[in-house]
Amino acid sequence: MNRYVWQVRQAWGRLSPGARRGVSGGVAVLVLALVVAVVLGVTLRFSDVDAAAATDRGADVAVIGDSISQGTKLGGTGRANWTAIVGAARGWRVTDVAVGGTGYVYASPGTQDFAAGQLDRAVAVRPGTVVVQGSRNDGLTPLPQVSAAAADLYRQLQDRLPGVHLIVIGPVWSDGTITPSLEALRDAVRTPALAAGATFIDPIGENWFAGAAGAQPPVIGSDGVHPTDAGHRLIADRVLRALERG
Repeated sequence: MNRYVWQVRQAWGRLSPGARRGVSGGVAVLVLALVVAVVLGVTLRFSDVDAAAATDRGADVAVIGDSISQGTKLGGTGRANWTAIVGAARGWRVTDVAVGGTGYVYASPGTQDFAAGQLDRAVAVRPGTVVVQGSRNDGLTPLPQVSAAAADLYRQLQDRLPGVHLIVIGPVWSDGTITPSLEALRDAVRTPALAAGATFIDPIGENWFAGAAGAQPPVIGSDGVHPTDAGHRLIADRVLRALERG
């Protein structure tokens, strides 16, 4: 651990409970950094303060995505959603801002694309990690547009949340029929994700729903597209495995 971050934490431990309640969030980090600097004669760099702030908010996670992350009447509402399952397993405080019928570029009537409709809400949480999931909804969009929109979204997240950890989950397909066009859509997201230094998780490459047709209980709902509660458990299992692999 950076020794300056350690000193900030030690200073926080010396404050009384009443004093702690009077200071919160990023203000606490800045105030404590100044206390350390004055009391211990340490010259702090702003990067050290940023590191302490990022550590402090590390368990806060925002999720941007489509109906796979929002959940539908077919499955994945509330605690049954894969985001909630993964959050509980990893000790995350999850804020899921996903909206069905959206993508990096695509927006169904009454919605907005990821950047226009979900970016501000995700940033407002001041998370240490942002998960971006999707999207098969971009399947009919020219791939260069998808790639450019993805790269711009990742850049904005990194600019507005210095030190944020990006986890990008590619499009999720609901059966084992993986076509070259699906792989090309996946690549349109994967390439800018890797360029941004994100952790990329590949549902298409791993063919998550290859056995969906005969699964019991069913993992895909009656519409043939959206996961059931069992399907959300499958997604959560695959995401957790991927995160454990690093």
